[in-house]
Amino acid sequence: MFIWQEAIQTIFLQLPSKDGRSYNDQLFSAVVDVLRKNCEDGRIIQEFAELGSKAEAAASEALDTEAVLGDIPDEFLDPIQYTIMKDPVILPSSRIAIDRSVIQRHLLSDNTDPFNRSHLTTDMLKPDNELKERIQEFIRSQELKSEKPKQAEQQGNTSSEMLVY
Repeated sequence: MFIWQEAIQTIFLQLPSKDGRSYNDQLFSAVVDVLRKNCEDGRIIQEFAELGSKAEAAASEALDTEAVLGDIPDEFLDPIQYTIMKDPVILPSSRIAIDRSVIQRHLLSDNTDPFNRSHLTTDMLKPDNELKERIQEFIRSQELKSEKPKQAEQQGNTSSEMLVY
């Protein structure tokens, strides 16, 4: 049971930080302040404060990951959120590629294509596997590029340490 709770907490912490519209790093501290005024159970307050710290760390990690990618080609960015797409799908009537999670969130309140207002449901979405593969390849190549300077720096430190001794 504990492993399941940890997995759920990990997933929960990643979701808000990936959605710029709903995540705010001050939100958790504001809730902790309200709990301190209205809740007598210190354990609940402490657990929520720890959850806020973990959410902040997850948000920081997500920003670091995007920073490693550098200049992302526009075709890899979701046209609504302007974030790199993880699971691109094609909208059938407008033929625009959009991230599945973004369009699914849109469809919760409006069953239309956001670009031309034609009728749209989730079963009409078509996976764009070719674009997804290109995005994944781009991410892999950028991660490799960012690793090379780190390795060179580590090797440089080792050789300069050798010179000192």
